[in-house]
Amino acid sequence: MLSIETIKWRLSRRPGLEIPLVAWPGVARVVQADDQKLALLVGGRRADFTWDRVRVTWERLLADHELSVAELGGQHDAVGLVSLLAFMQSDEVSVEREQGVLRLRGAQGPPVHQPTAPAAGPVAD
Repeated sequence: MLSIETIKWRLSRRPGLEIPLVAWPGVARVVQADDQKLALLVGGRRADFTWDRVRVTWERLLADHELSVAELGGQHDAVGLVSLLAFMQSDEVSVEREQGVLRLRGAQGPPVHQPTAPAAGPVAD
């Protein structure tokens, strides 16, 4: 699992990096990554994030075992943030691209909150 500091360091050295989008077609592009913030170009719109927001969103995924674009508001910034975590933490999460959902692999214990994302696979009666 990569720390937010490692993600920050890697992205700061790769301006222009393309990140495959979750829930939307296309890619996001890293516009800026420095000690203060991260900026992505998502669907032609700029999305600015503080590193604290990235960290809190990752911690939310860890606590809830899943994260969806819809629960973050469904706009370009949500797509960018979920896509970033899917790309940078690909060893730790499984991705349902069309639904815009990340699920933590090997999650243990109950989630802090009830899932809001669509269920994985067929629903049993």
